[in-house]
Amino acid sequence: MKIVLHRCLLGTLSLIVTITFWLNSPVWAESKVNSSKIFNSALDHVHQHNYQQALIGFTQVINQQDSLIGSAYSNRCLVNLQLQNYSAAEADCTFAIQYNSENTEAHLDLGLAYYLREKYELAIAEYQEVIQRDRQDYRAYYNRGLAHYAIRDYEQAIVDYNLALMSPSLIDKEQKTLIYNDRGLTHMMLKNYSQAIADTEQAIDLEHHNYNAYFNQGCAHHRQGDYLAAIEDFTQVVQLNPDLTQAYINRAVLHHQLGHKHAALSDINIALQQYKKQGDHLAYAQVVNLKRKLFYSQPSQLA
Repeated sequence: MKIVLHRCLLGTLSLIVTITFWLNSPVWAESKVNSSKIFNSALDHVHQHNYQQALIGFTQVINQQDSLIGSAYSNRCLVNLQLQNYSAAEADCTFAIQYNSENTEAHLDLGLAYYLREKYELAIAEYQEVIQRDRQDYRAYYNRGLAHYAIRDYEQAIVDYNLALMSPSLIDKEQKTLIYNDRGLTHMMLKNYSQAIADTEQAIDLEHHNYNAYFNQGCAHHRQGDYLAAIEDFTQVVQLNPDLTQAYINRAVLHHQLGHKHAALSDINIALQQYKKQGDHLAYAQVVNLKRKLFYSQPSQLA
């Protein structure tokens, strides 16, 4: 996400929940031994994050046009998602569903491909397909919530996050943290700041090192007018992730609003040093302008 200065960024939405593999039976016809070996080798490459090799393997299986073709398309879709080949992923998952319309993972992956190509309504439709097959699949509810957030249907996004959190299949602490954090972000968009803080606190309780949750909580505290609490949150952010330059900028503006001129200047200078080191000339110039406004003009405001 491109950094925008002078406003309190809410952080990026969390990544889509990791998608499991769609595997065929390990028993193959004897005449297809070579295909099965290539397929299983490609799966090994996926587990080892060797996605280019996995792509080659699944493509070889597809070209052989045997009984593994549907699963090969499904897994190649997942590999293309990892490689950010979203158009190819969309095509592969579509083929996988044509071979097996009950392939839930292909529907979920196709929804992700649509989401990443900003085809949000189509993504929602695919997640609905998953939910119709399994009403306890929290991944589909969560991903559908992200899509509703993308089209600014925040209330429906909250409904989806609630359903995801209530699902008995949600047992992973890291994924619970993602959902609480994104629900908090959505509450913030609805100006439900107390609820946003409650959700980010839940995320932090689950994962104490989650700087995204602290960042969002800092934004919520700022919007409540609790500048000192917001400064504490952004301080936690930079302790956990010293390279998150926007946190220094936000804290600088808050310090300036409280009259802490020395602390504000220190944070602005850190931001300038980081952008210079990163070679981000546009952001560097924007922070220079912000520095001028903070110290030679009227106090800036976080959005």
